[in-house]
Formats: sequence, C-alpha cells, structure tokens
Amino acid sequence: MDEAPHSSGASRAKPPVWHRRLISISLRVFRDWDLETPRSLLLLWFVARLAVLLVWGVLTPSTQGDVVYYYEHIENMMSVGPAQTMTEYPTPVLWLLTVPWLLGFGTQQGYVIVFVLMMLGLDIWYTLALWRLGGRLGAHAAVFWTLFIAFIGPTVYLRFDLVTSVLAGASLLLLLRRRWSASGALAGAGAAIKLWPALLWPALCGGTWRHKLRASLGFWVTGGALALVSLLWAGWDRLISPLTWQSGRGLQVESIWASVPMLLRATGLFDYAVTISRYQAFEIYGLSVPFWEATSSIATIVGMVAIAIAYLAWWRRGHGRAMEAAALMLLVILVMIATNKTFSPQYMIWLGGPQAAAYAILGRRTTDSPGYAGDRARVWHTSVMILLITLLTGIVYPIGYDPLVRDTTLAGWVRFPITVVLVIRNVLVCVLLGVVVKWVWGFVRPGSRSVGRAGPTPADQDHPTMEDA
Repeated sequence: MDEAPHSSGASRAKPPVWHRRLISISLRVFRDWDLETPRSLLLLWFVARLAVLLVWGVLTPSTQGDVVYYYEHIENMMSVGPAQTMTEYPTPVLWLLTVPWLLGFGTQQGYVIVFVLMMLGLDIWYTLALWRLGGRLGAHAAVFWTLFIAFIGPTVYLRFDLVTSVLAGASLLLLLRRRWSASGALAGAGAAIKLWPALLWPALCGGTWRHKLRASLGFWVTGGALALVSLLWAGWDRLISPLTWQSGRGLQVESIWASVPMLLRATGLFDYAVTISRYQAFEIYGLSVPFWEATSSIATIVGMVAIAIAYLAWWRRGHGRAMEAAALMLLVILVMIATNKTFSPQYMIWLGGPQAAAYAILGRRTTDSPGYAGDRARVWHTSVMILLITLLTGIVYPIGYDPLVRDTTLAGWVRFPITVVLVIRNVLVCVLLGVVVKWVWGFVRPGSRSVGRAGPTPADQDHPTMEDA
C-alpha cells in the first residue's frame, strides 16, 4: 500500500531539524543494539514482559482487582443471567470474559491466570504480525509495541482494552493486505466489545466506493450479527445499557478536566473530596467541579463534530492513504480521551495498536517515495510522545495511585508530586492531540491533493494506495 504525498509541496518538505536528529539517534540505537535481528528483539521482548509481570507480582498485586471483578460477575451470571451482569459493557464482552472462567475451572485463581495468559498471547500475536507485515520497519514496529506495553505496566494484561487496541491496529494491517471486508469486520468486532471502535470504521473507507462498500459491509455485518445474537441472548435493555451507563458519571480524578481541581486539592488551598463512585471510579467533588464537567460535555460534542467533518473532508477528497487512516484513528482516540470527563489508565492502551501499525505502513514504502521523510518524522514524533505519556501514566497508576486518591499517612508527602505528574501527563495529551490535529489538517484541508489526483511517481508504482485492489 502506497503512502504517496497528499500534495506536491508536502513531498518536497523536510521535517524539522530536531525531528531528523531524533530519528538519527533512534536509528543509531537500533544499529548499536542490533534490534533488527530476531534474537535481539526476542530478548528485548522477554525482558520487557518479565519486568511487567514482576511489577505486578511484587509491587502492585492489587491491580488485578478488575480481573477479580470480572470473575465475580461471570460467576454470578451463571445464577442471575446475562441481563443483570456487568451492564456497563456491551453484551459480547460477557462471552469473552466467560472463556477464562471455563478454562480456569471456575476458580478465581485459575480465572486470573488464564485471563493474563490470554492477553499475553494476544500481545505475542500482534508483535509477530507487526514483525512479519512491517516490511523494512517490522522491527521498529515490534520494538515500539514492546516498549509501549512495558511502559503501560501490569494494567495491560489485567484489562481487556488490549483486545480493542489490537483489533484497531490489525484492521490497518489488513489494509496492507487489501482485505477490506476483514478490516471492517475487525472494527465491527471491536465496536461490539468497547463501542468506541465504531468511530474508527470511516478511517477504513479511504479507497474507491467499491472498497468503501466492502469495508462497510464487513463492519456492519459483523457488528449487526453480534448485536442480533446479543439481543436474542440477553434482551433489548441489556443491549442498550452501555449507551446510558456513562451519562451519570462524575469527574474522574485522572480526567484532563479534573487537572485544576486535583492540583488545588493537592495544595490544600480548597476543600475537595475524592470518593469511589458506583461506577467503580474515583471521582472528585468540590469547588468548580460542575463547571469542568459542563465544559467537558461541550468539548465532547465539539470533538465529535470535528471528527465527522474530518472524515467527510477526507472522503470528499478521495484517494485516501493507509497512513492517513492511521492518523485519523489516532485523532479519534485522542479526542475521546481529551474531551471525556473520565480517563482511566487503560485508555492509553487504545493508542498503541494503531501507532505500531503506522510503522508497518511506513515500512512498506521505499525511502525515496514522495512524502516519506515527512511521514517518518510524524510517526517518530507521535511515538516518542505516546511512550512518554504512557510512562507518566504508569507512574500515576498503579505506582502512585493510592496517595493520589486516599488520605493516608503517605499521601501528605507524595500526593503533590504525583498530582504534578498527573497534570504534566494531561498537558502532554493535549499537546499530542494538537500534533495529530495538525497532521490530519495537512491532508484534509481545502486544496490538499492526493496521489490519486496528482498521479503516482515512478518510485510509488509498487506501493498502491488504498484505492488499488
């Protein structure tokens, strides 16, 4: 799949000096550490995963609380039925979460072990897929994914958000194989598990109307079939329950919109309360909180409208590129994170799959193809920011979360620096959103041109766009 430039000017533009230096340093590390060889990559992957498991077992064993929550509700589902079980999640999630209950012989310990092994197996599969399909940059894609999972920490294996992240990334990889229907089907499966991947479906429809139709059929047939089975199994009320679940939630402490109240709380200047709500999330109450909640709601509406406009402009221009599809996916995810009044640590997992796939897309192009240098700089820039934000997220949760939300003896000493880390993380998320908005604006703005209109160069002939079957 070709990644030709969206405009002739973009094909000649050079990335900023500091971008080129960053890329040069990163490539030097790859050469010095010999990370492009399977042996070195395997060693890095093994050490990184061992570190994650050690952090879980030694430092933060309490992070398995969500898995225990899944187990208890799946166990209870055998008595009360699916209609009353974990109504905050789409019904197909119950099928997914029943698998470790069956393989774990109905025991809590067995459930936790099988659940972690399932997520670990999915991690292994996606690492291999990136390595095999990433062309020249297969190793880069795999290394980014390896570091990303390590920086997320134990949370990545103790939530099922890894499934949706991998499905989103794999749908982009399938575009490289020109498997439009299967790509749409993965987005449909993701939407059946977490709802939000439904917003990624338009990003898979950047080719001809025939390709749009095939991707759309894959998405709607898969999603519709899962919805129909869910309706027949658990009923209408259970089918729509996830759509209304979020409406009553308050301002979660990790939300970007909670940054100011959390910082004021850490300084002790005003009276704030942090309690765990019935939504199993820590929420903050006090001065100006209603204002920030209302602002978040307005920002969410504006963000959704902006996403719709970006998709329509992209479709109208036509001749979409796979790299543009990856950028649009990042935009959707970041808008959802930045505008939401909730922000759980597992939300960061969503970014990893599409970002790793961007390396694979880049790796299928020749280095002299038009626009390659600019796309490479953007991928490296967003990668560094995502890894940094992910690392800060791991410091906040699970390492510093207890003093952040609970009034313990340790909180008096640690709460302020942990809150500062949280605020810095939130600011960087906003900066990253701005970077991706600029990226997307570059190919959807009025007057931008694609390879389909300008015509591919000789260097691009072996790398077809999303329009080529």
